[in-house]
Amino acid sequence: MTVKLRKATAADLSFARELTRVNMREYYAEYARVWQGQSFDDEWEARQSFIINKADKPVGFLSFSLEPHYLYLRDVQLCEPYRGEGIGGWVMGQITSMAYALGARSIRLKVFKSNPAVQLYRRQGYEVVGQEKALFWMERILEGSAVCRE
Repeated sequence: MTVKLRKATAADLSFARELTRVNMREYYAEYARVWQGQSFDDEWEARQSFIINKADKPVGFLSFSLEPHYLYLRDVQLCEPYRGEGIGGWVMGQITSMAYALGARSIRLKVFKSNPAVQLYRRQGYEVVGQEKALFWMERILEGSAVCRE
């Protein structure tokens, strides 16, 4: 598999926004939420974002922020035709490597309860540590790091 990450730039914002909007519209409708494209744009610069390329073609993106003691995974989005190829698992491995390199003790994320990605996250060692009406809060404690939940 020829998959690579590259640091996202301002020129990638429209790709990332539209991919997220398309991928999440079903969940937003299911849980009666409203997509806030301007909020996505406003947060773009504050996050560390990467484009997922397969054979030099953008097929997705990921973004995260580094919080005290943990990496908060904000988005992992793949274009629909590239799902089921193992790219998601590969991306999660890359995120884990980044979290270790940045000194994080854990990785946290939120995911819609009906999203099939919940199963991927569980296979990757994430556990549900909280929930709200539409979302699971999941966390993976990184081996060799002190357990610290806030």
